[in-house]
Amino acid sequence: MIGSDERNQLMRQGWLVVPEVVPRVLCESVINAIEVFLNIRSDDPATWYEHPPSGHGIVPLHHDQALWNVRQYPAIHEVFADLYSTKELWVSMDRVAFKPPVSGWESQVEVDAFHWDGDPTSEEFSLQGLVYLRDTPPELGAFSCLPDIYSRLDNWLLHNDPKSLRSSSVNFPKKVIGASAGSLVIWHRRMPHSSSLNLGLVPRWVQYVTMDYSEAAGMQRHQRTRDFIERRPPAWAIRQNVVGQQVPEPGPNVELTSLGRKLVGIDGW
Repeated sequence: MIGSDERNQLMRQGWLVVPEVVPRVLCESVINAIEVFLNIRSDDPATWYEHPPSGHGIVPLHHDQALWNVRQYPAIHEVFADLYSTKELWVSMDRVAFKPPVSGWESQVEVDAFHWDGDPTSEEFSLQGLVYLRDTPPELGAFSCLPDIYSRLDNWLLHNDPKSLRSSSVNFPKKVIGASAGSLVIWHRRMPHSSSLNLGLVPRWVQYVTMDYSEAAGMQRHQRTRDFIERRPPAWAIRQNVVGQQVPEPGPNVELTSLGRKLVGIDGW
């Protein structure tokens, strides 16, 4: 699915869109799970603003079957396998997001600061990703990034403290990346990123999905398996203490395919 041209493009510009990887029926199932969790309706704006705005609209839901159906969808694994040049990957147990239009909030909503989710000085090849669950044009609060900083990051880091990004990023042009429902947006972990304000008329719906090199054995694999079986959020998510997070998350056991079991780490590659 992904060839050397696309991989080179990702390395050069720091981001890549793979259109309509996930079927819309799977995307709609995730939206339904978000609606149930938040007690909202996607077709009823009166329900969109009962929860205070937080971060990028993060919804602390990790282990619903609908989310796992997307994570273990073979085409997503194929994309990441092509980019990493190996099929032996583990999938993230990340969350979803619901960001309604800013016009509905009584108070002003600010754009979240650009940031890295890891160490930008690391030279390790590592990716992050998200799936747009419905059509998401740029004005709908789409993923945004700073390609100018990414393209000369090593030099930028020589002259800037990474912590200064939050205040200095306003001086750099941002790229806002929209795409159709089911599309996979992937970015290099060294890319500073955020999400833009939702200036549209309908909510932005996202599931964060990424994969990375698997570990052969050890505590990390044991911990991942335990988190899955016990329906626990990852430790980093628990530390963030997002409003509404439950530990463990209630609900029935998730069913995994043979691919899903490998992506969790229950079965080896």
